[in-house]
Amino acid sequence: MSVVAEHLAKKYPNGVWGAKDVNFSANKSRITVLLGPNGAGKTTTVGMLTTLLKPTKGRALIGGYSTMDDVWKVRSLIALCPQDVRVDINWSPWDALKGYLMIRGFSSEDSMERGEKYLKLLDLWEIRKTPAIALSGGQRKRIAVAMVLASDAPVVFLDEPSSGLDVEARYIVWKSLRKEAERGKTIILTTHDMKEAEILGDYVVMIGKGKTIAQGTPEELKHMIPYTHKIVVKNARRIPIKEHIDLGDRKVIYVRGKEKAVELAEKIEAASIGIEETNLEDAYLYLVGGVANGEN
Repeated sequence: MSVVAEHLAKKYPNGVWGAKDVNFSANKSRITVLLGPNGAGKTTTVGMLTTLLKPTKGRALIGGYSTMDDVWKVRSLIALCPQDVRVDINWSPWDALKGYLMIRGFSSEDSMERGEKYLKLLDLWEIRKTPAIALSGGQRKRIAVAMVLASDAPVVFLDEPSSGLDVEARYIVWKSLRKEAERGKTIILTTHDMKEAEILGDYVVMIGKGKTIAQGTPEELKHMIPYTHKIVVKNARRIPIKEHIDLGDRKVIYVRGKEKAVELAEKIEAASIGIEETNLEDAYLYLVGGVANGEN
């Protein structure tokens, strides 16, 4: 099921624009990542797409239905895991899933069957009867993710789903999202984690200052910058060029081609020098932040 954002913008009553011009489309069987720093407009965009916020400008469509004109139809097609989601501390994971699914119209029997499936998928089955008050924050977050995935909504929104999770829990969530995308769901998630976007995303929408700056697959975005490699220098005593990013005791130099990187690295005097291929983070810095300057 498709999700379309066309020139979405939201101005809050205090005069602040939460989003100014967001454009993208998301399709089924694909994880679309809205990537940007805090304050970029990601959560505001999700709010407009899920009918929680009325756009000041533009429009959004879920499966062809308008989020403004067909509110209740849209809500029947989506499930949302907010960034600040909280599970009742007195509920167990089992209680939370069964209750949520029954509210969405599933029978008691179906709720139990689906609840078991998704508690196992999110590695929560062994603690299914433990009150949430006795669980970690990461476990509670996984309960919320399990709830929206179990809903069987064709379109699922997750706002920073891996925030606050340790490495193991993060990979459990990532695996569950990939499985649901393979089943044909349209999944849209927000993150400021470049690694998460690069590993998990089929399609990445870079948002900066409330606007869509660039979009494409991770590979397509990486090829939008004119650099293929970077030199990471620690405690430099001598760098023969002026164009570099200054990170205190570390410097980053972008170059075109591995041979050029090796040639330049040989002229640098430093405690350590490393050569790496550019990644999605570098693409973001170049396309959104504009910090990669110079022609090397």
